[in-house]
Amino acid sequence: MNYRNPGSVLAPLWIMLAVLILGGVSVVVMRMESLTRSENSFALDVSRHTDIAEPLLHYSEAAPIALPLSDAHAFAVSPNGDMVVCGESSVWVLDAEGVVLQTLAPVVKPRCVAVAGKDHPQAGRIYVAGNNAIEIFSADGESIARWDVVGKLPLLTSISLTNENVYVADAGNQTVIVFDDDGIQTGVIGAEFVVPSGYFDVVAEDNGLVHVVNPGARRVETYSVDGDREAVWGQAGSGMEDFFGCCNPAHIAMLPGGRFVTSEKGIPRIKVYDDSGKLQSVVAGTEQLLRRQSRGDEVLSGDVFDIAVDDEQRILVLDPTADQIRTFIRTQKKAI
Repeated sequence: MNYRNPGSVLAPLWIMLAVLILGGVSVVVMRMESLTRSENSFALDVSRHTDIAEPLLHYSEAAPIALPLSDAHAFAVSPNGDMVVCGESSVWVLDAEGVVLQTLAPVVKPRCVAVAGKDHPQAGRIYVAGNNAIEIFSADGESIARWDVVGKLPLLTSISLTNENVYVADAGNQTVIVFDDDGIQTGVIGAEFVVPSGYFDVVAEDNGLVHVVNPGARRVETYSVDGDREAVWGQAGSGMEDFFGCCNPAHIAMLPGGRFVTSEKGIPRIKVYDDSGKLQSVVAGTEQLLRRQSRGDEVLSGDVFDIAVDDEQRILVLDPTADQIRTFIRTQKKAI
């Protein structure tokens, strides 16, 4: 039998191992160098999604409304044009100049708010939703009712009113709860919503259509009051017409004619779609919303901009960093 010296076998193995390690280090170094070059950096790839073609920009910004609080995160517009703004523990009613008219102290921690419109039987009522309850205030600011939500770990993130019903998005249970105006639960919408974060929005119309964001699927779904799905639009992608990231849009609102306003997080941008989900225009992109040129890592933002539409069809944007409600007005450009 032919015996080999063990050292003669181990030596080539150590040599091969050293070559592999050094080769791996070289590859890693080369890869790191390639990532730091501007033409290959991930941040610059992301920033390409912020470029907006000039024909798409149909809005200009007017003077903002300064907020008297620094923890605003949600708001709604009342029938007379007042702003109802949620802070961490209080709800503020402001006039169009930002002057405080009322301060509400709900029992629930306010996460979202809706105000009954001028044609509503309870015009001016304020509905404040927290983690597991809805508290109702009269137009004079008096607490008049509280509706508790029964369920496993509810997390109420959006509330919308029609003349007959109250719709509340529950991110914790990934459903939309339907109440009548007396606070009696009459139904539940949805069984397949994907809600990876605390942003889950709903907006209902008096024509019986209920529009719900399915954020994990990056689309908007329309339901009947009975919970039948009527339409779906939107898709994940990097184009301006698409919804980018893990879960968007974060917020929606409605314009006359069934048009949608959407607000995205991650790469902030606010857009308008027609009633079939075709992109019509951009209200504000990342550079306008963040008020700086979006390049490199700066393009990714933790800011989330709530939106509303007033009676003049202006698009109002809550800027939580600037502590302002910003106003965007439609210019006379033809929709694409």
